[in-house]
Amino acid sequence: MNAADERSLESIRQKVYPFLRIDWRQEDVHKAPRFLILDECETLTEAAQLSLQTILNIPASDICVILICNSQSRIHPKLRKRLLRIRYDPPNRKENESCVEEITRGDLRFASKDIYIRNRLVSYIHAHPEELAQLVRSSDTDYTAILSEILLLANAFHMLDEDLLTQVNATYTFLADSTFSDSLLQTNTLKTLQLFRQKFESAIPACT
Repeated sequence: MNAADERSLESIRQKVYPFLRIDWRQEDVHKAPRFLILDECETLTEAAQLSLQTILNIPASDICVILICNSQSRIHPKLRKRLLRIRYDPPNRKENESCVEEITRGDLRFASKDIYIRNRLVSYIHAHPEELAQLVRSSDTDYTAILSEILLLANAFHMLDEDLLTQVNATYTFLADSTFSDSLLQTNTLKTLQLFRQKFESAIPACT
């Protein structure tokens, strides 16, 4: 549950409590615990946070509560003292920091996708033009990810200019409006990749 979207006490009552009342697990001596994960829980109202104390009284063998937040100081003290706090810091920035760390900015949610991001970044720069065309035509293509990575990659190489921004914004228009056909989105995404490749190849002599 994303607490940033559903932060009220009523949300806890309507979604979390029914989840606790209904147990769909098979009757077994070794039943695994259920997990309740609240992301961005610091945005919950004080009343909503305090209502979680009742859930924390349930044995961890039955329900495991995981609260994810950006600021521990905004979690009510009565909750903080009952929780095991684990802090995750972004990796230290180094001179040899890879493009993936630069693009993900230490976001742990991307850790499991690291290899896929690396493969896409390499393809943006080195793939044959036909492979780029195949990439944007794939049924599982994430166009939002491609556009975001192109922007961040261009920024990392100091190549983000008005031409590329204009092309990316034009492609976002086709992405945001479902009335446009998939072919238009694919065509404009490919144009964005080609423009990035062109600027990257032109910038190589300057970089060396």
